Amino acid sequence: MKLRISGDKLTIASAHMLTRHDKCARLHGHNYQVEVEIEGELDESNMIIDFSIFKSKVGEILVKLDHKILLPQKSEDLNIEMDEKQVIITTCDGRRYRFPKADVELLPLESTTVELLSKYIHDLIKEEYPQFKITIEIAETPTCKVIYSGN
Repeated sequence: MKLRISGDKLTIASAHMLTRHDKCARLHGHNYQVEVEIEGELDESNMIIDFSIFKSKVGEILVKLDHKILLPQKSEDLNIEMDEKQVIITTCDGRRYRFPKADVELLPLESTTVELLSKYIHDLIKEEYPQFKITIEIAETPTCKVIYSGN
């Protein structure tokens, strides 16, 4: 049986940049619409999982990305410097950005494409709920969506 959650509480507004991309190399943002589906067996209460508990747990994961600048720590195209107050980025094409540290979320990714963000969020949810098959859908725009189900 499958259960799907979505809605306003699963929307994250974040900024990012994709180096070596004509249009998306500039800092820009998206209102990512996230949907999560889990598949599993019914428990003794005849539920896969309590909707509100599951939605709350997914929300805890997403809130760390909401209203943040998402930066890929593993990118070979970004030089990232930090001190206690700020993050300074220099891109492969020489652009330089300075952000308050509290506004930045460093991610263990090579890039912040919606494809890699989908996998990253999927894996965080899967850590919390290893007993379920997890499928995540993230719409970067109303017409562009990635669906990731893991291995």
